[in-house]
Amino acid sequence: MSNISSKLPAWVMLTLFIFILVILAVFGDLFTFIVGTLIMAIIFSGGYNRTHLEDH
Repeated sequence: MSNISSKLPAWVMLTLFIFILVILAVFGDLFTFIVGTLIMAIIFSGGYNRTHLEDH
């Protein structure tokens, strides 16, 4: 997964995050939406930090 995310531009990762967020909001209940959003934020932020490690 890290090889795939390191080759994707930031706008693609943001679009994918928002797309998954909309799917959770439309098809899930409130608990699934909240927990899914927290898990997605942790996963995507970890991938973003790993990709942009040299910038920090």
